[in-house]
Amino acid sequence: MKNKTSHIISKALLTLALGSIAVFAKAQTHNVPVVERYVVGYNDVTKMKFINDAQLYNEGWQSLPQPQFWQKIMLLSSDSAIVSVAGTRQLLDRVALSDWNKMSDVQRSLYKENLRSTYSVGDSSNILFTIGKKDFYDYKKAMPIINRSIDVFKQNEVDPWYAQAILLIESPGKMNTKSGVGANGPFQLMKAVARKEGLIVNGKIDERTNVEKSAMGAARLLKTICIPYTKRILDSAHLTYNETDLWFRLLVLHSYHAGAGNVAGVIKKINPCEGGMSLIQQVWQTSWGGFKNASQNYSQLALAAFCNFDELVMQQKDSVYLIDGDRMFNSYASCKCAPYDECSYLGNCIKSYQSDLVAGIIPFDYFAVKVKAVQTELSGIAPTQSAFADEHFNDVGFRLLKARKMDIAYKVFKLNEITYPDSWSVYHGLGQTYQMMGQKSQALEYYRKSIKLNPDNLDGARAISQLTKK
Repeated sequence: MKNKTSHIISKALLTLALGSIAVFAKAQTHNVPVVERYVVGYNDVTKMKFINDAQLYNEGWQSLPQPQFWQKIMLLSSDSAIVSVAGTRQLLDRVALSDWNKMSDVQRSLYKENLRSTYSVGDSSNILFTIGKKDFYDYKKAMPIINRSIDVFKQNEVDPWYAQAILLIESPGKMNTKSGVGANGPFQLMKAVARKEGLIVNGKIDERTNVEKSAMGAARLLKTICIPYTKRILDSAHLTYNETDLWFRLLVLHSYHAGAGNVAGVIKKINPCEGGMSLIQQVWQTSWGGFKNASQNYSQLALAAFCNFDELVMQQKDSVYLIDGDRMFNSYASCKCAPYDECSYLGNCIKSYQSDLVAGIIPFDYFAVKVKAVQTELSGIAPTQSAFADEHFNDVGFRLLKARKMDIAYKVFKLNEITYPDSWSVYHGLGQTYQMMGQKSQALEYYRKSIKLNPDNLDGARAISQLTKK
């Protein structure tokens, strides 16, 4: 009887222990710091959840040249480029795209040879020219999608770290973006994969463009394929790992992007003795099968995106301002500066509002009200000092025209016409706006006003000649 009772108790304790292990394993799956922030837009405030991974900084991943390189590319506008060494991502130069396009093949070759000589770059190392991708990596638009996807991943018992990592690099903030190979949605799922994971994809419906459905498909893919197969690859290589290790997560990302078979080939080719940062760095330099340059870059992009995103999310104690001008202007009261510094600071506030307008983060009416408020503050500090000339404000209009946002550009130039009625640049901008809108007579009227104020406006004269040709 005693032995039987002991057996029952032992069995109960074993069941309890196994249950505890299961609970611990589930908790360990979600063992990532989820931070909550109030995201402040121009017309609302929303509480959102994000991932903040201290491992990235504690282990020094942010100091590696590869993620540092991609951080710069992600913050660089598309009119500029960085010249670097392919293998090491050593930065050699930063050039304007317009200057590069003017070079002949011979000039480009001589330019690269000069860089090789200056920085002692061997002939075996490729020199790359990488254009800025700031327009693509729109972290602010990705925020609500990350927030919603974290919950979906948790519901499917998948580490939500992967949700944020994938959303920051695949198609940040974009819902319906088909790749050249047919992937679509925020998690860039292929048709066959999406259908296998329970999504409807046909001629009429594509659930890959739905945040929750796409997140569910990605979570299931990670849970049933990417994570188990990555573990199997590492087990076969006799490597010790923890599922919450950053290097393990990065390897899973490679399986998500390139396929576990290609990752297995890379690990077999490397034949590592241990995991960790050194293994990931070797992965970045190793190709096998379909695992080539884009695959090598994938986890580099993830690290860079996390660093840039952290700078945005952690800018305030509990708030994230989508509008940089608001963040700066709201902090103005606590800024203890000399009058000259205050003028400079407020001038930068205006520049931030202008960038927010061009980026489409704020509407024109909000822009006009906020800029007027900053200008009023400026006039109180230095009544006789003009912080900005008409050319500076007109530059915003021309930037909008370049982005083909004619309606907003028109409003900016009309506002500038009231503020700077004697500015030839304002009238030239309105002439160009009307011309792009197809309104010939109005374009001619404003080009002629511009030339009357500035007879040396050759661009305006050429535009008139073009418009009056029969």
